[in-house]
Amino acid sequence: MKHKIVIYTSSHLRTTPKTVCIANAISKALGDLGIEHRELNNTNDYWCRDYMPVLLSDDGVYAKYKYNPDYLKDYITEQKYITEQDVACRDLNICTPTDLGIVFDGGNYVRCDDKVIMTDKIFMENPEWKPLDLLSHLTEKLSAEIILLPWDMYDFCGHADGMVASLGGNKILLNNCWKNKDKEFHKRLTKILEPHFDIVEPVYNCKEDKDSWCYLNYLQLPNAILLPVLSKNADCDNDIAAIETFSRLFPLLKIIPIYSRPLIEDGGALHCVTWEFVENLNVSHKIAFA
Repeated sequence: MKHKIVIYTSSHLRTTPKTVCIANAISKALGDLGIEHRELNNTNDYWCRDYMPVLLSDDGVYAKYKYNPDYLKDYITEQKYITEQDVACRDLNICTPTDLGIVFDGGNYVRCDDKVIMTDKIFMENPEWKPLDLLSHLTEKLSAEIILLPWDMYDFCGHADGMVASLGGNKILLNNCWKNKDKEFHKRLTKILEPHFDIVEPVYNCKEDKDSWCYLNYLQLPNAILLPVLSKNADCDNDIAAIETFSRLFPLLKIIPIYSRPLIEDGGALHCVTWEFVENLNVSHKIAFA
């Protein structure tokens, strides 16, 4: 079965003045790498990771869910930014045989082979479920062991993709921003993760910036890492240190810095505004998404 990887971003990333430079940089980087880039047109904001389906397997099978985040639905002025997942996926040739049937954000989904890491914010989002029943339900639907991390209350979204990233196999990358900010929280995370994974923590040889968390919110591609950076020329001490660190972590991949401060100031980075679509080249019909 033939597949190809397509990277999507929302058209809002290109049409919003403060992020157009980021949209252009992503598009150029993908073009230079020979990876197809497309835009999602039926969306209400550019944080497409959060409202697009989550990938269950490398052959392009996805799971859908209800995107209705508290940080948007609870504020009248923000409700207009909620994207209907069915609408966003209407024109895609996407296989979604699994419906999680819960309120969820795609940014709270980090798949690590046969495990999925998410934060315990899922219990607050789905109060009609008993916690153990919800975990059992997700284990069955996702065909994976669920590893729950405590919600980092500094992050109003409650997402896991700013906390950890999969390095493949049994290795994960753990954001080390809590070592100085909240040592007890860092201990809780390592205690939960150590029985399941070999933990790698990035070490930046410089004074840590309050926004250093952003580097973990990168986009990994087959041949490169798109790394969010804080300065336009990637020349501040933190950016230089991060590029060196990720070059060591991924020696076979090209590290491409993308200036992302406008996103970082709003609480996200490159992983949040991109979505990988595994396109099945043998399927010529659209799967109904409704």
